[in-house]
Amino acid sequence: MAILETRHPQPDWARGMTSFEVLVSTILSQSTTVANERRGMEGLRDAFGRITPGVLATAQVSRIARAIWHAGLARQMSRWIREAARVVERDWGGGLDRVLRLPTKHAREALLALPGMGPKTADVVLSMAGHHATFPVDTHVARIARRWSLVRGRRYEDVRAALERWTSPKTRKSWHLAIIAHGRELCKARNPRCSECPVARDCDWYRGRGHLRATKS
Repeated sequence: MAILETRHPQPDWARGMTSFEVLVSTILSQSTTVANERRGMEGLRDAFGRITPGVLATAQVSRIARAIWHAGLARQMSRWIREAARVVERDWGGGLDRVLRLPTKHAREALLALPGMGPKTADVVLSMAGHHATFPVDTHVARIARRWSLVRGRRYEDVRAALERWTSPKTRKSWHLAIIAHGRELCKARNPRCSECPVARDCDWYRGRGHLRATKS
């Protein structure tokens, strides 16, 4: 991980964002690229000026959908965003800070009750906005965890628990970001670039049969 952190220095993408903006950004990031998620956030700012619970709670779903169409699934996500904004505005005091100050288990339960929030989305918000020591698991993280023999199964909670056993709380945020970057650049699902990988010699998948498949592809 020291090698990967050096190769993939990742800025904290949530720096300068409000916790609610992190929540909306994370909802938009589902099933799309980083570039499209960023376009969706820019679309919301262009359309509404500010991305706040008060503004989006009273917005028309169709207007939100037009603003975020770059991110895909706009009709569905626009409903999730407005309903989440209504809960935050009505029940959470207009922001996430009160919830994010709760112990991780309770904060996670509150986030999971929001529309459009799955375990990964909740963990990203906890980590990036609330500085909780969670280890969010996206497709890149799960794939690499299996290739490194850190976990065998595919259930989200099993992978997350294994990664949290493997890491110290202070490393989880930066390691999560570095592993995602490694998965995007080199350790791809198809045609992984093992010959360029700086940690291939320590990878169980590569040392086993994986490198043969990568060579043939």
